[in-house]
Amino acid sequence: MRKLFSLLLSTLILFSLAGAQTKLNYPMTRRVDQVDFYHGQTVADPYRWLEQMDSAETRAWVGAQDDLTTGFLKSTRLREIFRQKLAAISKYDIYSAPVKARGRYFFVKADAGNNNAALFVEDKRGAKPRLLFDPGREKSNLRAFWPNRDGRLVALETSRGQSRWRHVKIVGADGCIQSDALTGLHALGGNIAWSKNSEGFFYVRFHEPKEGEEMKAAVNNLGIYYHNLGSPQSEDALIYSRPNQAGWLFNLYVNADGRYLVIEARDGGSSKNSILYLDLSAPKSEAVELLKGDAAYTFLGGAGGRFFFYTDRQAPRGRIVALDPASPEKMTTIVAESKEAIAGGSLVGGNAVGMFGNHFAAMYWGDGQPIIRVFDTDGRLRHTITLPEGASVWGGFSGAQSDTEIYYALLGLTSPRTVYRLNLLTGRASVFRRADIGFTESDFVITQAFYESRDKTRVPVFVAHKKGICLDGSNPTLMYGYGAFGWNSFLWYQPQVIAWMEMGGIYALPRIRGGGEYGESWHREGMKLKEQNSIDDFIAAAEWLIANKYTSASKLAANGGSASGPLAAAAIIQRPDLFGAALIDIPVLDMLRYERFGAAQSWTQEFGSVENADEFKALLSYSPYHNIKPGRCYPPTLIRVGERDETATPLHGYKFAALMQSAQGCASPVLLKVMWGAGHNFGTTPEQVIESRADEMAFLALALQLPQMNSASAQN
Repeated sequence: MRKLFSLLLSTLILFSLAGAQTKLNYPMTRRVDQVDFYHGQTVADPYRWLEQMDSAETRAWVGAQDDLTTGFLKSTRLREIFRQKLAAISKYDIYSAPVKARGRYFFVKADAGNNNAALFVEDKRGAKPRLLFDPGREKSNLRAFWPNRDGRLVALETSRGQSRWRHVKIVGADGCIQSDALTGLHALGGNIAWSKNSEGFFYVRFHEPKEGEEMKAAVNNLGIYYHNLGSPQSEDALIYSRPNQAGWLFNLYVNADGRYLVIEARDGGSSKNSILYLDLSAPKSEAVELLKGDAAYTFLGGAGGRFFFYTDRQAPRGRIVALDPASPEKMTTIVAESKEAIAGGSLVGGNAVGMFGNHFAAMYWGDGQPIIRVFDTDGRLRHTITLPEGASVWGGFSGAQSDTEIYYALLGLTSPRTVYRLNLLTGRASVFRRADIGFTESDFVITQAFYESRDKTRVPVFVAHKKGICLDGSNPTLMYGYGAFGWNSFLWYQPQVIAWMEMGGIYALPRIRGGGEYGESWHREGMKLKEQNSIDDFIAAAEWLIANKYTSASKLAANGGSASGPLAAAAIIQRPDLFGAALIDIPVLDMLRYERFGAAQSWTQEFGSVENADEFKALLSYSPYHNIKPGRCYPPTLIRVGERDETATPLHGYKFAALMQSAQGCASPVLLKVMWGAGHNFGTTPEQVIESRADEMAFLALALQLPQMNSASAQN
């Protein structure tokens, strides 16, 4: 143990002498004289050629960058220690919440060490599960499933490799694959809604790009189709489309009695949506617009001639309303807006509100304390279920409208996934399935505090660490932020975070504007023209952590990924003095051209578009790629991209790394790590995910000089 600890200290000293003081020899990167014109202003783009992601020149450059990073990180034994620890605490079975259909329970399970989940069924509650579909046998990945009403058939949505384009097939409860084969579905939006008699289903079909163009091509919506079982897809009937609004997205529902198809229609990533419905009992009926896109609406169910919706209309923290389709102007409040926000408005995930067994169940976020409230259909509160601080329901509630028993998966910082059964009549929640993990949860402390942002806005922050840590300003700290698309930030299980804390690090999660922690008004204060508020909140969280002796600037790392990649990157560009390192994961970083590529084209309603002069000005003001200053000293930075990412295409990471390496005014490393074959995630296999996370942790430990490791970590 003592020998190993000495080795770690020696490694860290070598890094501080060599890595931080000796400038790396980066691959040669060609510059071009590319200049664009936006609203009368010229903007340089010297690394435009890296947008040709599949060209021989780009691939050679990317390979050289990745080789440099790999060699740099693998030069230390510390990475191997992290890899072993991550492997040990990443091995657990993952279950989804079951979906009940006529007495059968369908669920997916991924065995420990296998990220490709298979579909199982229990023919009755408590029966031995049967394997229904194993995607591994067909070299595909199971992405979603929808049983029909009587549980005889299941529609499966699969993908090949890391692609976000989807295929659909049908499997019977006996395990037999039907002849139906559909293409053109996409992870960006849409679902499957079975008809009342289960002779077919409604689905959303997109225009498919040519092979090899998936990462750049626009994801355009062709419309809603109906598929009759047993017929070729070419015969599917177009039910509804918006030919002049190609970027619109749809979600579909067939109500409990099968009479109506209810359509949620939104303009890309807009938080507002319209509601339309189609009377399926009337031949050749056309879609009728019920609610215009003036707010967020989510269809919950129907009963007694009324439709029920979650909405933030005239209630930014959310409420539940009812209306008669024949008189939509007469909207009645069933569950009024509360001081806490209903988790119902996020476009990223984490929504949990629904109608089941003549009850409404909704998860609320207060000041970091999540609770589930159960109401009857008259809006009377029946039960309150308190959840662990910082945890959240993920994937919503599972149950049919007639069910008085529902299921949900709870995620927490030290709990990978616990599936609960909730009896709506008694309000009793009990564990259905729990992931088994290999560490002691009680070793960690989670606290919530509040700080003031630049404009005096009160912002909550979670801070987690091992018990007994000394707050003397010397603790290496990893701070992650999101603040986009109305997502409620919460503490979910991440093996690398557990390993980080076990080795003496602190983890911080500010719940900044742009998220949905306090409803839609909180979201709108951090989007489009107000994106700088999110960045200011993130920066203010860093200042608060330093002022309160959790850490110091040289020991603090900024982390963001996907839609929060520009958040963390903008923070280190604007305040490089405030951070000792940065992790920028699968990011969008060129905010002037992001809308041209892949699924990020649907994000204009969140971030804005260069086509609008005011939005262009706001985008340019914080776009990480466009605000790098030559000669300025930026903190050690690791940029990670997925080679086949169709959402945040890797060109963003390529261009940002090239410009930052060129501009870096000190010896702090700027590294690009490529997850080969991976899409918008951290690897194609569990092993690759562990390797990627080990890279990340080793980089942070070196950059921030993680001081110690406890005996349990050392033994692993």
